[in-house]
Amino acid sequence: MDPLWYSTRAMPAHRRIGAYIANTAPLGLLFKLTRDIPSAKIALTGGTVRDAILGVLPHRAHVLVRDIAPPMLQKFLHANGVVTKHTVGHWHVTPRGTNETISISIPHIRSMTRGGTVARTPDSNASLHDDLAGRDFTVNAMAYSLNDGIIIDPYGGLHDLIGEKVLRSVHHPEIHLSQEPTLVSRSLRLASQYGLRIENSLWRALGRHHAGIHKTDHDNDGNSIYVIPRVRLGHDVLLALAHNPEYFLTITKDSGALASLAPELLQHGGMVHDDGQTGWQKTQQLLETLNHHETSRTYGTTKKSATLLLAGLLALLDDGALGALRNLVTRLHLHHVDDHRLLFDHLDTAWMLKNAIELAQSPIEERSIAERERLVRGQRGAELLALTDAYISAKNSSSMGRENLIALRQDRARWLNEPAPNELLRGRDLLALGISPGAHLRTYLEKIRSAQLSGHLKSRAAALDFARYLTTQA
Repeated sequence: MDPLWYSTRAMPAHRRIGAYIANTAPLGLLFKLTRDIPSAKIALTGGTVRDAILGVLPHRAHVLVRDIAPPMLQKFLHANGVVTKHTVGHWHVTPRGTNETISISIPHIRSMTRGGTVARTPDSNASLHDDLAGRDFTVNAMAYSLNDGIIIDPYGGLHDLIGEKVLRSVHHPEIHLSQEPTLVSRSLRLASQYGLRIENSLWRALGRHHAGIHKTDHDNDGNSIYVIPRVRLGHDVLLALAHNPEYFLTITKDSGALASLAPELLQHGGMVHDDGQTGWQKTQQLLETLNHHETSRTYGTTKKSATLLLAGLLALLDDGALGALRNLVTRLHLHHVDDHRLLFDHLDTAWMLKNAIELAQSPIEERSIAERERLVRGQRGAELLALTDAYISAKNSSSMGRENLIALRQDRARWLNEPAPNELLRGRDLLALGISPGAHLRTYLEKIRSAQLSGHLKSRAAALDFARYLTTQA
């Protein structure tokens, strides 16, 4: 039995964290630190404590070390692992003998930048409570002492997390969001990830301060830059979408933050479909279908694919879907988001949008067998079929789209039971026959592949003869 699964049901919160520590090999480095330097005070902090309490495997362990001089701590880390200096007083360490990285820092305190925003700066003389006081939300302002085996929770984060299930700011929300605008997207992301209600005063502050995510400053060369890197906003949006797309869409829209984060989606509000439902209602239905366990079981998709869910968020914009995707990718730098949890590729999102909309409108007979194979093989094919199914259902589309879907599902079922045959010819083979380069090469290869999949071509020699025949028909 998975110890984390068991711990969430049978253990108090501090025991849940203990189960996580016992099953996380890189944290053995911390016990070596206490043996080598007994004066060191060590605590897990922030999201690590939050996730371990919920039985969720943390993305990365965050550790706070006190009562040890930073040079001594850095020397110990270099002697016991591979160190990447993240910022001053903050290191990423891969302990020797493991392949997981943990984050280790000395205490940080809140300070104001010259641009009027908040930063966290290292202070080796600060206490654990000083560090927690500089955190954003109560659910992130908890710590677990490895020295004492207790949870330190000065702001009631444990009760907010598993009792009230509410996201509450450590500081006054109006002041906090105006000074730290990155909390706009972070609050929406955390609420979506963990199914938390946003506390009333924080909710009102979101409505008033969401435009702050576009606040600019100047770098040392005098160039105008965004206070919040665009890729951080994109990461928050994709992570929220991947965990709870319907709730994320609801709270982002209702708080007013959608106008700043993804104004392209506001087009849904001006759409009324044939059955009288709005674009918002239809999109909610589509996302619910994609995120439902029955869809995952039918098509073999993963519920946390941001590639698929972003396509679902945009699909009902129809002809405007690809344009909206391009704008989102450019403005939020989605093409630079790098997080293995997200399963995201914006090019695959574009491919799915284009093909799902076409499959609902054009007869499948117009597609060659080779093209149909490309559509349905692999995980991308599974996600395309799931999106097409949800799109057709939401649109109450004509029978053509449903017939296309049935035909492609049958193709996929047949091809899943057969290994994909190796291609008989490639472009270089056609060039070797003396065929001139150009777009016609792709057409020839498609016809050859279709004939192979139909069983008419079974050898390389036969494929070469067919290629020669095609050139005479050109």
